[in-house]
Amino acid sequence: MKPFLKELAERIIREKITPGELTVVFPNRRAILYFRKYLSEIIDKPVFSPQLLTVEDFMASFTSLRVPDKLELVHHLHVVYKSIVKVDEPLDKFYFWGEMLLRDFDEIDRYQVNAGQLFKDLRFQKELDTTFDYLTDEQKEYLKRFWSGFDEHLNENKKKFLHVWKDLPLVYEEYKARLRKQGMAYEGLLHREVAETLASNAGRIKELYGDRQIIFVGFNALTRVEEAVISACVLNAAAEVAWDIDEYYVNNEWQEAGMFFRELQQHPVLGKTFPDDIPANFRKKKSMKVMGAAQHIAQAKFAAQVLEDELSKGMKPEETLVVLPDENLLLPVLNSVSGPVDKLNVTMGFPLSSTPLFNLFELLMQMQIGTRDDVFNHREVLALLGHPYGVAAGAADALAKRKEILDNNWVWISQEFLQSGPELFRVMFRRVDPMEIVGYLREVVFSLGTIPNLSDLDREFAFYFVKLLNRVDEVFGSEPFGVGESRGVALRSFLRLFRQLVRTQRIPFSGEPLQGLQVMGVLETRNLDFKNVFILSLNEGAFPKFGNKGSYIPYSIRKAYGLPTTEHQDAIYAYLFYRVLQRAENVFLVYNSETDVLGQGEMSRYLQQLLFESGHEPERTLLHTPVRPRNVDIIEVAKDETVFNQLARYCLGQAKELTPTALNDYIECRLRFYFRHIARIREADEIDEELDNRLLGSLLHRVMESFYKNIIDRKRSRLVELADLEAEQKKIDLILDDVFRELYGLNKDKAVEYAGQRLVVKEVIRRFADRIIAMDKEHAPFELEGIENKDLRLNYQLNADGNPVVVIGGIIDRADSKGDMLRVIDYKTGKDRTDISKEVSELFVRDGKRNKAAFQVMLYALLYSSNERTKRHRIVPGLMNRLNLFDEDFRFGLKIGGKYVDDVRPFLPEFEAGLRAMLEEMYDPNVPFTQAS
Repeated sequence: MKPFLKELAERIIREKITPGELTVVFPNRRAILYFRKYLSEIIDKPVFSPQLLTVEDFMASFTSLRVPDKLELVHHLHVVYKSIVKVDEPLDKFYFWGEMLLRDFDEIDRYQVNAGQLFKDLRFQKELDTTFDYLTDEQKEYLKRFWSGFDEHLNENKKKFLHVWKDLPLVYEEYKARLRKQGMAYEGLLHREVAETLASNAGRIKELYGDRQIIFVGFNALTRVEEAVISACVLNAAAEVAWDIDEYYVNNEWQEAGMFFRELQQHPVLGKTFPDDIPANFRKKKSMKVMGAAQHIAQAKFAAQVLEDELSKGMKPEETLVVLPDENLLLPVLNSVSGPVDKLNVTMGFPLSSTPLFNLFELLMQMQIGTRDDVFNHREVLALLGHPYGVAAGAADALAKRKEILDNNWVWISQEFLQSGPELFRVMFRRVDPMEIVGYLREVVFSLGTIPNLSDLDREFAFYFVKLLNRVDEVFGSEPFGVGESRGVALRSFLRLFRQLVRTQRIPFSGEPLQGLQVMGVLETRNLDFKNVFILSLNEGAFPKFGNKGSYIPYSIRKAYGLPTTEHQDAIYAYLFYRVLQRAENVFLVYNSETDVLGQGEMSRYLQQLLFESGHEPERTLLHTPVRPRNVDIIEVAKDETVFNQLARYCLGQAKELTPTALNDYIECRLRFYFRHIARIREADEIDEELDNRLLGSLLHRVMESFYKNIIDRKRSRLVELADLEAEQKKIDLILDDVFRELYGLNKDKAVEYAGQRLVVKEVIRRFADRIIAMDKEHAPFELEGIENKDLRLNYQLNADGNPVVVIGGIIDRADSKGDMLRVIDYKTGKDRTDISKEVSELFVRDGKRNKAAFQVMLYALLYSSNERTKRHRIVPGLMNRLNLFDEDFRFGLKIGGKYVDDVRPFLPEFEAGLRAMLEEMYDPNVPFTQAS
């Protein structure tokens, strides 16, 4: 196999063309690298190098205009558009449409279209599209029934819509004038000016290139401008054209891959540059394998396995190319081939939008958008503290802050709290205005640079983001975002624009450009030949890609004016497919065999053609992964020494006790108890912003605790009288403020702002508190026996091995006494029931219907039953719960078998027996922790 560029290099030497007097023009820069390599291998003595140019370099040599980046081009287009159309559309909303309009202008000039006539025809078509003349009177009448003011709406919207199309010719001309005035042009404009210059003054070629031999190498789908420029060089400077073609698709009119060449063969000038004998490399015998695998990972792994096998048989990496039509395959392929391949070079680039740094920037901007004064919302804060960069900057600080936020259920977090710790936190967690946003993001990147263990790849990401931010500053520095808009609106505008800018950016991977395995995108393969070729993602939608990049110019007008259409794109991709295969000897073609709803499992049409039309007989393989029904494994954990060491934490002399929550978990599911309380595997913590039971419960408990502690502290007595309740109720707003400051992490020196969800929460808690206080007024006077009491314990010595003494405890919301009655009260903000259907033993049955809240208050009653102070009281446990508290006939207490209990003591022996049996089972080494059915 002899590569096309090597054949060219040999011909130059064979025809004794002096390299130093030669100019060679290529479609891309990668071809230059390989041509220089082949030429250096042939030449055996020092010579001057030929002038090697890309077509863009060659065009630019004829003009002083420069092509700026897309950001600057769209910015100038936006300025012109606003001044002519008289629509004050912000840049972030214009950018997408501006990119599309710029592409249309670029193509109009590349194909030397009469722009004025095209825009005129375009306007006529839009006028037709926006009228309803094609509707019958009956259809119009039908629409009027559902669209009041049908004719008025039609006229008003039509005028607005057509106004834009009417002004497009003026936008086009003014835009070009503005760019020329500043010494700039988009590529199509520059190309057109060069073609027009050479049409009127072909002598410019000799002025610039003298008697140098010019060769145009490997071109395919020429624009009209390229046709004109290359033709001018052929006629006036005896330039040559080296076509990289094969007779298989050029001489077959049914092959779209040869469409452009067949057209060019009829060209009055360029047709004469085609060889009489077109090479026939594609029909030569080749080893071809077509392989189907499901989805990206399987394709990458399959290809890597085949590659490893072939390398072990002698395949050389530097003679091997992997083509990735879908950039999403890049990372799976790199991860898969890193083992068998020592050196590789990637030329396709990695999307900047897929980097962790872009994710960080999005979180930062979302945080800034949602900022209230000097507090930030927990969503972005927790995400930033858990982000890889946040952890890398200071893992201990990030973890501690996350824990404090989650433990306290802070919805809004102060800037002061967040800024302590590493430098990155001080930079990230501060409020900035829209004018400062670019500088703020740049400071974040610089702070990342101070992290000692940051990888080289992360530093590469940072470099490209700083470049992008600097360009934004250069282009928009004097035109701040969101002028006249609110802070949130301005920041959202910047975020929209920033996303669009990042979407188009790629990070080029560096490697050994001529050594090792080569990984490329489809377009990068032009003019390059390899002995061994792997192509992945050979599916419709990937190769060729679906549709186009969007255009204001509809298909019919594009076709009429000779602008590129979908057929044009398909022909380009067909050529690239056959071209990369024509000189290859070993071909491995991989497609996604799993069809999805978008057709992304349909084999590429090019692969179908290869299988059924080419004359080659590829070996076909389908990687089949059968899906077998899987039995559900029952999970259980045996009680080994490690488990018993953990269970010992709940025994006498240790710091822990078994709480009602832990015991309820054990009854509901032994395995859940093991995960939560033995293995201590926590479920992901979340902040409760909604009106859920946990948030309301925390707030209500704190409010009622503060309410009664204030009374006790003021009176220095446990006795609560009606006057005490009425006096303290007047301060309920102050209590609510203090509790909200604590739970939401608010500034203690500032007034609490109640708005939106926070206002709703406050009103719900106030209603609960007022209702509880109203019930207590009816019950007063009474003595408080305990508020959030943590001191009561029960010890049970078990018959299990070692006779462990297990400790039972908990936090009892409240207990009060009046006369001979002791009330044990539990506040519930959910829909908990206050009854036991028949008998106490059902509290220990694992049927999913047991009353967990009743179990809890029964356990609290048991704890109080052994208390010396209340030993002679009758005990009445109960709930103050959302389900019944607001009923007119609300009665505090617990029902067993449909009757309220005046004293729970007669039921406690049965409850205690069930509790002891459960504890014996918990510490029995022969009973594993099993999953509930």
